Amino acid sequence: MPTAHYERVRQFMRRAGQDTPASVTSPDGPTRLLRAKLILEEAMETVAALGVTVQLAGQKISHQTPLDYAVDGDANLEGVVDGCADISVVTIGTLIAFGVEDEPVLKAVDEANLRKFGPGSFVREDGKWMKPPDWTPPDILGVIARQGQ
Repeated sequence: MPTAHYERVRQFMRRAGQDTPASVTSPDGPTRLLRAKLILEEAMETVAALGVTVQLAGQKISHQTPLDYAVDGDANLEGVVDGCADISVVTIGTLIAFGVEDEPVLKAVDEANLRKFGPGSFVREDGKWMKPPDWTPPDILGVIARQGQ
């Protein structure tokens, strides 16, 4: 069962004329491009509200592209909170565009994150918690399969 947030985002998307499939699917290229732009735009607005700048360390950007980060200003609380909420809207909207309910996925990911506190885990120098050697990722494909794919 999807969360109330999911239902509100789906209502918004329907009013905006966006597809909200009833079953798991892979949307067309223009829909995927829109979702990518929305996610990145909201993430960058939130980063700016945190008082942080990001500089590209190379030409092509991927999830592995090294970026240079710097705190160069004060945080804007309203902007940070608004940005986090907007990121939630666009990411949940992306799940909706793929026909995937949020609650089962969020539960699986939350449980996997809590498993990161096992023996051998540690805090990296920058504050990121690093998973233990025997950590197992969430079974995303299993969650999707149980939703009817």
